[in-house]
Amino acid sequence: MQAELKKMLTAQPFVPFTVVMSDGTHVTVKHPETALLTKHWLYVTTDGGETTEHLYLLHVTRIQRSEQAA
Repeated sequence: MQAELKKMLTAQPFVPFTVVMSDGTHVTVKHPETALLTKHWLYVTTDGGETTEHLYLLHVTRIQRSEQAA
């Protein structure tokens, strides 16, 4: 999952995507600068930087790509 997320975060052109967690939570990555990927976690800022979502990679069930590039 880490390799797939890294590939999506560095894609040119970047295409926004949504990360779906095992509890049903959906978090959208709208721009690569709003996400930080580590070995076990994906941190995503939302609400204009007001909130940070901490996503444990073992709980990621699916990545949904958006149709259009940013």
